[in-house]
Amino acid sequence: MQSPVRAPGVDVVLDQIHHRYAGATAVESVSLAIPAGELVALLGPSGCGKTTLLRVVAGLLRQTGGTVRIGTEIVDALPTNERGAGIVFQNYALFPHMTVEANVAYGLRARGVDAAAARATALEMLSMVRMADYGKRYPRELSGGQQQRVALARTLAVRPRVLLLDEPFAALDKNLRLDMQIEIKRIQRELGITTLLVTHDQDEAMSMADRIAVMHAGRVEQFDTPEAIYDRPATLFVATFIGTANLLAGRLAAGDQGGFSVACEGGGALALERAAPCSRSGAVVVAARPEHLALAAPSEYTLPATVEMVLPLGPSLVYELLLGNGRTVKVTQPRNAELHRYAAGDRVGLSLRPGSPAGVFAG
Repeated sequence: MQSPVRAPGVDVVLDQIHHRYAGATAVESVSLAIPAGELVALLGPSGCGKTTLLRVVAGLLRQTGGTVRIGTEIVDALPTNERGAGIVFQNYALFPHMTVEANVAYGLRARGVDAAAARATALEMLSMVRMADYGKRYPRELSGGQQQRVALARTLAVRPRVLLLDEPFAALDKNLRLDMQIEIKRIQRELGITTLLVTHDQDEAMSMADRIAVMHAGRVEQFDTPEAIYDRPATLFVATFIGTANLLAGRLAAGDQGGFSVACEGGGALALERAAPCSRSGAVVVAARPEHLALAAPSEYTLPATVEMVLPLGPSLVYELLLGNGRTVKVTQPRNAELHRYAAGDRVGLSLRPGSPAGVFAG
């Protein structure tokens, strides 16, 4: 039998959403277009507005301005239960006096579905989240991960058009968190349901999402694929919030033979194949990932540095270098026999690996 929750995903469009709390702006001019069936993560530090935005989509909060469209319908005037948005909260919000089966069937019974049909759907949803053998238990008899699966089954049972996940893994330990990330991704793909995930965990967003909206101070700084956000950050905030970035200050100039060069503080220069998003000559900050940097003998187009520390880390070596301006940078290289292994105290030249991206931002 085909699952009753299986349905084509719907587009979700946020158009110029802004919201203010007691004179303070929580969300400012946010516009996002989420295609049907996509999983999008709202990622950012605490207080950036991501949970406020999720509550606006859910209908738990009426925004100060802008519109929300789910499918073909603008839903701003609709209450939560008429929007077709199902939300899974961080604390699961299960009814302690009800069995697992009754918890999952609750939303259907509240909508007037008869007991037999509600029970059949509840059992199907419990099977989907691999909790079919736990229907007669109570929430207190379940682990945190099991309670989360039940909360997800309860949300999916009412056939939402959009699935909203509010920091759903925050209460789980690291190993269980990874298991549940894989499980929710599997179910989301199986159902093709449009999903919005709120998280402050960049690894979680990078591994689960089709696209990520990186938020800061109420605004979306970049909305793109995980790969694009990591390799081509649009702002300096994104470059430093996502992953690890070495920040190198200097002055950008166009190269005589094409490309660009940055004369860095403390001496030396970096050669760049491209300069983006800023290509204007003058003061800049280069954001380079540790794995995008290379070590060699000092030369004209390298930064002179001294090896301070060498840390073996599994298949990699992590070097900490001291630059001429007193700043430190980190470089990651594969630990293999083909690359020279440097030692603390060695003088080296720092450069970008050929073809490696580096963000260039106005200084």
